[in-house]
Amino acid sequence: MKAHSNRLSLRLTALVFVLFTLPSRAAEVSAQEVAAKLDSLKDTIAAEVTARLSTNMVHGSYTTVWRQFEDAAIDALWVVLPKHIAGLSERDFDRGTTGREKNRLADLAIACGTNVVEISIKAAQRSGNPENDMGTFRDYPNREKLFAASYTLWVRYESVGGNLRAERAFFDRTWRFVGKSSQMDSVKYRKKDGNMRPKPWTMFDSGQAYWKNEEAFKAAVRRAETYRANELVKEYLMDLSEDDQRVLHERLKEKFGSGLPPKP
Repeated sequence: MKAHSNRLSLRLTALVFVLFTLPSRAAEVSAQEVAAKLDSLKDTIAAEVTARLSTNMVHGSYTTVWRQFEDAAIDALWVVLPKHIAGLSERDFDRGTTGREKNRLADLAIACGTNVVEISIKAAQRSGNPENDMGTFRDYPNREKLFAASYTLWVRYESVGGNLRAERAFFDRTWRFVGKSSQMDSVKYRKKDGNMRPKPWTMFDSGQAYWKNEEAFKAAVRRAETYRANELVKEYLMDLSEDDQRVLHERLKEKFGSGLPPKP
């Protein structure tokens, strides 16, 4: 856990550095304006990225091909976005170091004055529903603080004659791609680390989301986090040493009192 926190801190530090070192050509374009444009153009962006990616075949294993689709998608966005958002240019984008880290915090950052809009890139096979990492419960509050808005571009690919081809791209607010738990009214996630998981392809195609708005999504994240914490305590409580159980007992007493009825 400490190592994860250190990695996250380094990513945050790197992005803050990017924010203050990128040319501020988009200073006249606020993050709110960029986000509003991205919202209104999400279908156009997806269609144009699809057109650019679908003509190329990708070679490699399924375990590494995501990087090729990610790089190609970012290249496409560098061309598509400035066409539709006045005042935005390639110099306002930062893609980090290509090929360095699969789970970097932002795959593409758009500097808007003193704010940043992030675009994550995900790639998954058409033959099965996507199960990509979409950020942990711990990451989510950091993203809210760091980014004015968060989007994800998904690349759905298929096998054609032994090669891989981008079949369709999808673009939207990141929270609209998150799936729903089958156990309760909360986000879908992986139990071991609280990493959120996406909705099924059928909902990608229909454009539907499980959450009416971002506030409803945030509430679903909180419910999932509480449920996961409870389940982990129940699962591992008896594995704790007696000393650790006593420490937990004392902390609960401090929080809730002795549990005994008050003396008359």
